[in-house]
Amino acid sequence: MKKISNWVIATFILCFLVIIAGGIVRTTQSGMGCPDWPRCFGKWIPPTNASQLPADFEKYLGKQDIDHTFNAYHTWIEYINRLFGVLLGLFGIIQVWLLFSKRKTHPQAWKLSVAFLIVVILTGLFGAIVVKLNLAHFSISVHLLFAILLLQIQLALWMSVNEKFHKYDMVAGTKRMLWIFLVIIFVQSIMGTMVRMYVDDISKALNYEQRALWLADDPAIFLIHRTFSWLVVLMALWMAWLNRTTVLKKNYYALAAVILLSMTTGIVLYYAHMPAFAQPLHLLLASVAITINMYLILKAKIRTA
Repeated sequence: MKKISNWVIATFILCFLVIIAGGIVRTTQSGMGCPDWPRCFGKWIPPTNASQLPADFEKYLGKQDIDHTFNAYHTWIEYINRLFGVLLGLFGIIQVWLLFSKRKTHPQAWKLSVAFLIVVILTGLFGAIVVKLNLAHFSISVHLLFAILLLQIQLALWMSVNEKFHKYDMVAGTKRMLWIFLVIIFVQSIMGTMVRMYVDDISKALNYEQRALWLADDPAIFLIHRTFSWLVVLMALWMAWLNRTTVLKKNYYALAAVILLSMTTGIVLYYAHMPAFAQPLHLLLASVAITINMYLILKAKIRTA
């Protein structure tokens, strides 16, 4: 199972890379860099300059949400993002193939690998819908939720094939607290996507310039998101303190640290006027926090006595 476990870990890491790539696409406004799907300007390998565009390229550029001129930078960022998605699909197929022979001895792992592949396919197909809808806010948020779901399935799969994995006794209240915290992080993440929707509209209206004005009006959803972050931080620190003497204390410390880093990047985004590097990092840290929290939930075994 070691070879399978290593492959599962590699696929798990690739999931995070896909999320980072998606964050970079959105940060650079490259989402319509390839305005058709699954090809890019009708080609499997996109053009690098305007002279390589097909004769009817205007019908593709007319779909773009950003401008109506060819931008090789946007095109190749989006194309590389799609390649990451294809690579994840290939990793998922190989993962299913590796676990096929273990479907009787490790039925849960086999089912999780199949579930992962199905969600990867659905995510890819939904990507086509995102393009067709011209990057509609709701579609982008749903696409992100698919990616987070993939992470949690792959996490459960890794724990299922990891022969060293075992659960730890916890009082019932601890696991309940983890579930509550997971809901809180999820709600905070949803509000984060709503803030991003607002920023997308304002930044587009300002031609993606004057970053200092993107959140200058302090919209209500941003103020709620910012205030709610204190609840997330305080609860993470509280759980870390409560578990400071347990076997899993390092995991709780890691969760609290990631939450603090996520809040820090949020502060940087606001006070440094939305620097591009901080946006995908903020998204990545939120995804990591959800994953660590789910890891702790899966590690928990309710103590009955």
